[in-house]
Amino acid sequence: MNRFVCIIAAALLVCSCTLYDSVTKGEKVAQTGRAVLYKADLEKVIPKGTTPADSAMLARQYINSWAIRQLMLQKAEEQLPKEEKDVAQLLEDYRIQLLVFRYENKFVEERLDTIVSLREREEYYNAHMGTFVGENGVFRGRLVKMQNSSPNLQDVRSLVKSREIEELEALEQLANNFAYRYSNYNNDWVDLNVVAKEAGIQLDELQELLRKEKLVAEVKDTVYTNVLQILEYVPPGEVTPFDYNNERIKEIIISRRKKELLSNLQRDILNDAMNNNKLKITEDDEKVSK
Repeated sequence: MNRFVCIIAAALLVCSCTLYDSVTKGEKVAQTGRAVLYKADLEKVIPKGTTPADSAMLARQYINSWAIRQLMLQKAEEQLPKEEKDVAQLLEDYRIQLLVFRYENKFVEERLDTIVSLREREEYYNAHMGTFVGENGVFRGRLVKMQNSSPNLQDVRSLVKSREIEELEALEQLANNFAYRYSNYNNDWVDLNVVAKEAGIQLDELQELLRKEKLVAEVKDTVYTNVLQILEYVPPGEVTPFDYNNERIKEIIISRRKKELLSNLQRDILNDAMNNNKLKITEDDEKVSK
């Protein structure tokens, strides 16, 4: 009799749990083993306003992804030895890393000075010139790419030789209106590899051309003529200008400040803990070495 009562009670408990799930979580969409995907879960991943056809496609993709993940988990549970299934320490390590990372970010955000003066940047550049050697060479000037058949090509060839403001303005207008491609690097240094790609030529070919020419360079194929106005050029293997590295230097200095803040934070936390008996190291060096 007692056994019969226990069986009935267990059955009622299972039924009540199933009924509770169906009431609280809604309709089931998929199930494998004890893992269940509910319609409410599926609706969360489908954006509002999605068409019925797109909704069906997204639903199928999500169900398949969910099923694969659950089936793989079941296989892992079946096949892996007990010690490999114990991930408690890994989860704890990840939790610690995540919390420390978030605290460090918050600490740095509240204290990091992101203003870097021009003088500080220049001093860093002068002290570390060897780290700013260019691999490809850098260029300052203009690139005008014209069709060979363009009636304006000759005017471009003439105007790029000038340094007069009026003629440079005329070049600008002509290039903007008629060039197949126009890139103005008058004020900003650019890596020569970028220029080579825009011109559609090999980097080494462009480097050799700029080594020979000082004011104007020209590269021509069967369709286009690339006319380069050379204002300044630093060959590969030489120190690139300060202006070219300005933003990079700023990022380097800010990164160093961040590292210094974190280093000081770790030192202060350790010292504070030891001074206030929050940290007690019971093993001396001899015991640890043994």
